[in-house]
Amino acid sequence: MTREAVVKGYERFVGDAIEQTVKEFSLTRALQNGVSAPGGGIVDKLLKNSGRVRRNVVQPELEMYRDRAFKQFDVLLEYVASDEGIDAYRDQLADVGAFEQELREDLPGERREAVLDFMMGRYERLGEALVPLIDSPETEFWEAAAAELNAEEATALVEKHFRYTRPLREHPDAFRLVATIRGTDVFGPFGLAFGSIDVVYTEEATRATAVAEEAVIDEAKNDIADRFEV
Repeated sequence: MTREAVVKGYERFVGDAIEQTVKEFSLTRALQNGVSAPGGGIVDKLLKNSGRVRRNVVQPELEMYRDRAFKQFDVLLEYVASDEGIDAYRDQLADVGAFEQELREDLPGERREAVLDFMMGRYERLGEALVPLIDSPETEFWEAAAAELNAEEATALVEKHFRYTRPLREHPDAFRLVATIRGTDVFGPFGLAFGSIDVVYTEEATRATAVAEEAVIDEAKNDIADRFEV
């Protein structure tokens, strides 16, 4: 299996998870819980223009996480192809990571390193799990999985290693996801007077991604059942 085929398989999985997250994400909950501005007037105005907020703020924000996940996966495959340990790629993985960039700025140094250790351990195990697929002569992701793994191993690959948002749930206090909503993004030129506000959406992102990821994993396990005839 070529590196490109592995990348396509992973990108499809993450892309599907992001699409599901967009559908699941509750703008109402995110705004009501994440806006610290006094009064409810600002939230009400944004909710009345929820379509523009989703299109111009929510969608780009999630697409950014998707793109970061793809870039990080490329670095992970470089690690898999090398003879070096995961620590040699620690800085690279952290620099492009979707969630490493969202670690709280006020997180104590030891705590930060502990969370990064947790994340690097996950990348290391994922890399190890991908080796049989990368070495396979098959050119498609699931064909390689069927050739190199049994049903139980394929299920474990998806269940254990493709939960890319797990750090948010395992260490919820370590992250702070913030989106800036500019008035011009929502109200056009008339939004200049609105200025901008920051929305802390960590809680809603954690909830939405958990639901979305579970749906995509269930779909992948159904694919495994069909391909392995279990």
